[in-house]
Amino acid sequence: MGWILRRILQVIYLTTLIPAIGAILSQWISPEIAWPLAFFGLVFPLILLVQVVFLVIFLLLRSKAVVLPILVLMAGWTPLEHTFQLSGKKPNTQSDEKHVKVMTYNVRLFDFFEWSGKKNLADGIFTVIKEQHPDILCLQEFLVQDPGKMPISRIERELSFLPYNHIEYNYTMQARKHGLAIFSKYPIVATGHEHFAGSRNMFIFADLRIGKDTIRVYNNHLESIHFERDEFELIDTKEDESRITREKISEIVRRMESAYKKRSVQAKIVREHINKSEYPVIVCGDFNDTPVSYTTSKIRKGLFDSFRSGGNGLGITFPNMMVPLRIDYILHSKEMVSSGYSIGKGKYSDHRPVSTFIQID
Repeated sequence: MGWILRRILQVIYLTTLIPAIGAILSQWISPEIAWPLAFFGLVFPLILLVQVVFLVIFLLLRSKAVVLPILVLMAGWTPLEHTFQLSGKKPNTQSDEKHVKVMTYNVRLFDFFEWSGKKNLADGIFTVIKEQHPDILCLQEFLVQDPGKMPISRIERELSFLPYNHIEYNYTMQARKHGLAIFSKYPIVATGHEHFAGSRNMFIFADLRIGKDTIRVYNNHLESIHFERDEFELIDTKEDESRITREKISEIVRRMESAYKKRSVQAKIVREHINKSEYPVIVCGDFNDTPVSYTTSKIRKGLFDSFRSGGNGLGITFPNMMVPLRIDYILHSKEMVSSGYSIGKGKYSDHRPVSTFIQID
């Protein structure tokens, strides 16, 4: 009986190797070639948990098959470090000449359309930013309505402690404009941007003079899937539910495929631009992808993920979907050192703000 149980467990375990291998490969194989691999990267924490469970089971059964989950965990160690951290480090609480506080925040158009159902959430967003008091601030889904209820004069007044800025818009309708923004305590000596073809998304950059040093700050917003939580829910209707559910799932899959492929192309463009930078870089933004993905791995190559210097748990920055995710990042050149990584509250936007201190010497 014990022999049969071992065989059954081994067969079941072999089926878990497919998603485990797929998740690891998803970092290196572009979605343009095999986009379904990206699904495995999406559920990487669950995949690792399954491997740990089988590791314990095989150890208790004293099965030689224990070598397989060990090998998988070894192969997945680097993505694990980018996915999960337990940090006992005490964060810095104050910037100085060498430690610069960097913050990235997708502000969801300052809740301009009141998707939250609440009033004046923009006030809360500005309060969070002022409480964090960053030296460098990157905002995604930045909105200006001038004239209107969100004029640029108000934003600059609220962020007066950051006197320099670089703003680029990717959508304009009458007085309303959407885009990306970099605000800085330090002088900006050069700027640039690139709009991604066939998309409203883009990246911008600003070269900042910090003492005798110059660094380049990138702010990115990569392709979104563009669906809401209710698209995951089954539709309660008197019509043919199976047909509608199939149509709904098919539409979700189609959007995910399109977004994964577009992000892979956008990541290559960002990576090529970073490679040409003559200065050390800080790369911020909403990548709309998880730590175990082709997009994030491509941009992160040769850089350090500040989450590894002080993050805790899974570091969720986008908590409002069925599967909470970390999709907002602060990366930097490896000659810099980061500390004091923190994730703020998410009650004013669908994203949580991320901040860290970076030593620039």
